[in-house]
Amino acid sequence: MSTVRIPSRQRRWPAYLIGAVVVVAVLFTVMSQFYVDLLWFREVGFTSVFWTTIWTKLLLGTVFAVLFFAILFVNLLIVRRIAPTTRFLTPDQEAIERVRQAFEPYLRWLIPLGCAVLAILVGIGVTSQWQTFLLWRNSGGVTFGNPDPLFDRDPAFYIFTLPWLQFLQGWLFSSLVGITLLTGIAHLLWGGIRPQAQSWADKVTPAARAHLSVLLGLIMLAKAWGYWLGRFDLLTSNRGVVEGASYTDVNAQLPALNFLMIAALICAVLFLVNIRVRLWSLPVIALALLAVVSVLLGTAYPAFVQRFRVAPQEFQKEQPYIADNIEGTRQAFAIGDQDVVVPPERPYVPQVTAKDLRENETTVRNIRLWRPSVLGENFQSLQRIRSYYEFRDVDVDRYTLDGERTVLMVSAREVSQAGIQADAKTWQNEHLVYTHGYGAVSSLVNTATLEGAPDLTLQDIPVLAEPGPELTGNGARVYFGEGDPGDSAFVVTGTQTEELDYEGAPPGYAYDGTGGIPMGNALQRALFAWRFRDVNLLISGQIDASSRIMIYRDLAARVPKPVPFLTFDNDPYLSISGGRMVWIWDAYTSSNQYPYSQSVNIAEATDGQLPSATVNYMRNSVKVAVDAYNGTMTYYADTSDPFIQVWDKAFPDLFTDIATAPSDLNAHFRYPENLFQVQATQFANYHVTDPQVFYQKQDRWEIPADPTVSDPTSDLPGAASAAVRLRPYYVLMKTPDQTAEQFQLVLPFVPEGRQNMVAWMTANSDPGEDYGQIQALELPDGANVDGPSVVFSRINQNPQFSQERTLLSQGGSDVLFGDFLVIPVNDSFLYVQPVYVRANQATAVPELKRVVVANGDSVGVGTTLLEALEQSVEGQVDPGGGGDGEPGGGGEPGNEQTIAQLLDEALGHFAAAQEALTAGDLATYQSELELAQSLIQQANDLAAQDVQDAGASPSASASPSASASP
Repeated sequence: MSTVRIPSRQRRWPAYLIGAVVVVAVLFTVMSQFYVDLLWFREVGFTSVFWTTIWTKLLLGTVFAVLFFAILFVNLLIVRRIAPTTRFLTPDQEAIERVRQAFEPYLRWLIPLGCAVLAILVGIGVTSQWQTFLLWRNSGGVTFGNPDPLFDRDPAFYIFTLPWLQFLQGWLFSSLVGITLLTGIAHLLWGGIRPQAQSWADKVTPAARAHLSVLLGLIMLAKAWGYWLGRFDLLTSNRGVVEGASYTDVNAQLPALNFLMIAALICAVLFLVNIRVRLWSLPVIALALLAVVSVLLGTAYPAFVQRFRVAPQEFQKEQPYIADNIEGTRQAFAIGDQDVVVPPERPYVPQVTAKDLRENETTVRNIRLWRPSVLGENFQSLQRIRSYYEFRDVDVDRYTLDGERTVLMVSAREVSQAGIQADAKTWQNEHLVYTHGYGAVSSLVNTATLEGAPDLTLQDIPVLAEPGPELTGNGARVYFGEGDPGDSAFVVTGTQTEELDYEGAPPGYAYDGTGGIPMGNALQRALFAWRFRDVNLLISGQIDASSRIMIYRDLAARVPKPVPFLTFDNDPYLSISGGRMVWIWDAYTSSNQYPYSQSVNIAEATDGQLPSATVNYMRNSVKVAVDAYNGTMTYYADTSDPFIQVWDKAFPDLFTDIATAPSDLNAHFRYPENLFQVQATQFANYHVTDPQVFYQKQDRWEIPADPTVSDPTSDLPGAASAAVRLRPYYVLMKTPDQTAEQFQLVLPFVPEGRQNMVAWMTANSDPGEDYGQIQALELPDGANVDGPSVVFSRINQNPQFSQERTLLSQGGSDVLFGDFLVIPVNDSFLYVQPVYVRANQATAVPELKRVVVANGDSVGVGTTLLEALEQSVEGQVDPGGGGDGEPGGGGEPGNEQTIAQLLDEALGHFAAAQEALTAGDLATYQSELELAQSLIQQANDLAAQDVQDAGASPSASASPSASASP
């Protein structure tokens, strides 16, 4: 039998094919990532940002890769050139020699190839430093204006220049160490290092000794540079009582670093001298001395000074450095005298009067009774309309309704692909039909319906505003929003498939905005399909060249992408401006290099709302406005921040001066909650400017715990944990030195470890010169002002509320608490606690059933805010009325009004029970019936009490239950 040989070329074609497929796949992966991102940056108008970032990374990677390649390659060439021609091999070395001889013919290209591979890896690692490089490159002429007291350098040096210099030193030192090791291995392979030699003098050839001495000398020079740069790190040292250069740092560590720098320079000189002397003894002795001195001077001596000179008289030694830390921290967090207004001390009045309420009618009218999470449940139940809509967040903002400033709670009705019915979850529906949400819902903050539901001012589809901020035309459609992990990564508009606008809308809706990327030709569509691993983008006949694909529709993915160097607030919020929905998101510039400033973990300061990061400088310098329909983003920036000045030089087309923001949008800018939390955390300690008082911790404050979350009986998430602090809350109010109400953040303080209130802090959110102005109002010394925990305990111990809480929690219902609010009113405080009831049913939502107002020693409980105020204030409350300012008479109301309200609620439960019975839902029927009967019993008890108070027989009271039964 004859054998047929298959040509080698035919046998190899499968390997060629597989290789070609792999190459094409890699190219498509890289190109799809790169090209799609380029198209997206072009869509949002920040192409220059994209290219600046790319070219900066390429520049850094190329320069450092070439530099590393050159140093390594030259040293390896030197090794080959100076390699000895005669080798004396032991049996152990013969194997190494055979390997060397085997590779010798290929070294002409193996050496540069190996150097190139290592250099590329080094270059790729350096690209991560692009932000550090741009900050250094563009920081010329930018200053903070507060030179440090030790080196007299502006903070700009420590924030913008020092990190880049430290990177250069670290890269140079580590690269030289690595190259020296590789060079030593090469000398070993080529015989420059001969461990088999009998004498020490012959173990390293003179040429190899000179070569390695030069490299070791350069390493010592890089080390000396590191000691010099290390001196500046003392300004953020945490060795002393506070962060910043301490007594030990200045008087022990700094001299030690200076000495070590000189010692390293001497070592470098000795290594270079060793080129001619050709003895290892001198440099080895110098290295040993450097190591010993580093331990003794760099570690042991500062520890000795700290323990035996500082500790026994710590304050006396640290006093000037504590003063520097106080000054630096107050500057870094904008809580100094030039930033925080401290009005003159005013008297504290324990009780709010009816006159106070009339003078602060706008504040009282806008007290927020709805907790955002609770209101979100109501919106989801009452206004979701369809399962594919969802309310993801509820935001607090102020609007002008009927000529009056009113605080509203607003939420957008966004689309959620996760809510599409299972049998309708086709590719076409998810990506071409269900493309956007529709409308928004808003409600008044201080009222509820008779059933305890929110009082809506913007609702339904089509959107009905009565009264409320109006949405017109495309402004009612939400293509870009707060997103959902369950949503698709993209939607496509402008296809031959009609988009679902909303049920009942005229057919044929098609997106006509500017958002999205044109799908383009077949190659571009193929890149999109490869990027999202979705072949339907390429083969669907519903998509053509004019269709637009929308990606990064989620704010969390969209907004930070051009500005990864900013930190974003936890809560982007919705504003309705000019008939359109616009998302506003606050962003922060921050650093951990500000000299003498006390650092803070922003995750701890915000109770986990921000990601963990340690900073000692923070500013809200950017507000991002995102159009919900087009997805356009405008980064409004405060150009007075040095960070913004530097980034604006790096990206000239990125930021827009915040002074040019449209007035209707500017009216919705608000002071960010997370920054206020961080500032309040620092101000709790740094309101003290006397170093001795600060050191002795005589006047430390803290933000009080949220009593509604730490309450063991609360049904809210996080209950029974006192770790959650009271969150700042927005109030339309005026401080004692203001003549008109302003939209402000408010937060009280209590002394550290105690529960009485000692001060409160506000930040103004209204546009104008006073925007962002912080006021810290301290209460008079000796005034016993109850803090939130004390007042909350008093509320729960109040007999009336205790009884009503028990009744409300019967029949399978849970009692929930809203946000505990401390409302400043003139020289007094109102403590307001909303109370909700939620039935133990899967579809039940919390309803506002009671409002509790604590006013001094008085506690008022009512079904409305006005009723609770009436009980807590001596006299008839008429916030909008006139008069001479004296209480309006009438005293506290009797039980008749409460009885009537209880009967009204009972009738509502009877009606619900009847409906459940008709529907055959016996469980709900029984639950509603028990609730109605408990309310009637409560009304009976109050009626009997009235009869007893009047001196009549209890039997004379007619039972109200007879006429209330179904």
